[in-house]
Amino acid sequence: MHVTDLIDAQQDGHAMAQAFYTSPAVFEADRRAIFGREWMLAGHVSEIPDPGDYLVFDILKDSVIVCRDHDGDVRAFANVCRHRGSRLCIEARGNVRRLTCPYHAWVFNLDGSLFSARMLEEHHDRSALGLFPVAVEILEGLIYVSLADDPPDFAPMRTHLTPCLAPFDLANTKVAHREIYPVAANWKLLLENYNECYHCTPAHPEFSRSHATHMSDERVTPLNEAMAARSAACNVPTDFIDRVGKHAPAPGADYAYNRYALYDGFLTGSEDGAPLAPLLGQITGHDGGASDVYVGLLNPMLLYCDHAVLYRFLPVDTDTCAQEIIWLVHADAQEGRDYELGRLTWLWDVTTKADKRIVEDNARGVASRHYMPGPLVPMECYVARFIDAYQTTLRQHEALT
Repeated sequence: MHVTDLIDAQQDGHAMAQAFYTSPAVFEADRRAIFGREWMLAGHVSEIPDPGDYLVFDILKDSVIVCRDHDGDVRAFANVCRHRGSRLCIEARGNVRRLTCPYHAWVFNLDGSLFSARMLEEHHDRSALGLFPVAVEILEGLIYVSLADDPPDFAPMRTHLTPCLAPFDLANTKVAHREIYPVAANWKLLLENYNECYHCTPAHPEFSRSHATHMSDERVTPLNEAMAARSAACNVPTDFIDRVGKHAPAPGADYAYNRYALYDGFLTGSEDGAPLAPLLGQITGHDGGASDVYVGLLNPMLLYCDHAVLYRFLPVDTDTCAQEIIWLVHADAQEGRDYELGRLTWLWDVTTKADKRIVEDNARGVASRHYMPGPLVPMECYVARFIDAYQTTLRQHEALT
């Protein structure tokens, strides 16, 4: 069945058909339409602070060099030499004056232009042999790239999310830790799992002690009302923005922000509720809340008053993916003095390991001959919105190919 036929057969308010998770043809469509076009989190400005610093972001068959040029600007290029296609940067991070191909030693400036090519005959137009540029945007210190020639408009996300993110001053943070969790499942099962908390009570007792698992819970409304007063006093935004799925301004321009209260006794996402690190940015105190944020379809983050947790969903093949988690703390915070790494990472490490187990069980069930898409419950509304956004993007791309 063709991808568009699968989309046409999608039943509203239900999970997706088996082929969306198991078909190599659908996975290839995902590679082109989703990971070849959507904005993806590539890194943080603290990882490339000086001219010549670079990092490499790999996604499926593509690789992107993100570097800071000699003028201090952040640029992105395909990690492909213009000679015979070798990868230019083999190491994940480094500092260089210029980018030199390890194969035949063609050399490129940090603006992407060709600097030298040994023995290249004079009649070749060297100005046409620069590195292929990759679209790059920076939002509050977070670096996003898109492999598309015409990526989704980043401006709506920047306009609406900047006021919500600015008090956290994420540009003035640093990476405290990053961890990659391999998952034997299709990447969409992992992302769908992230998008709902219907499973949280049975699967995540550690998370459920501090975070409300159902926003309509009668305990949550008074908690949020009490938090709102604290948030105002602590300079924490409590805006509600929902531009996901049918609510998005355009395919690929999904974004969201929501602040919600933790249960009483929890100031942040820690095991005992106590603070984990110095306050971020212009935040003046703990309001006892957390912010869910989406920048595009693939880039969720969770903001507490004293640290941030970023997520990357990395497809490998039809049946395999990985979840990367990046913990950010204030740029001046020192491990051992201002935070303990084990305490900082505890909640989302234990939660993600549990997610790995349940998502892999889900994948085994979805692969069964007995799988049929069941109805979604109201708590899975963001799964429904993801399905809508995903299929809309896929349909739009298929119509152009």
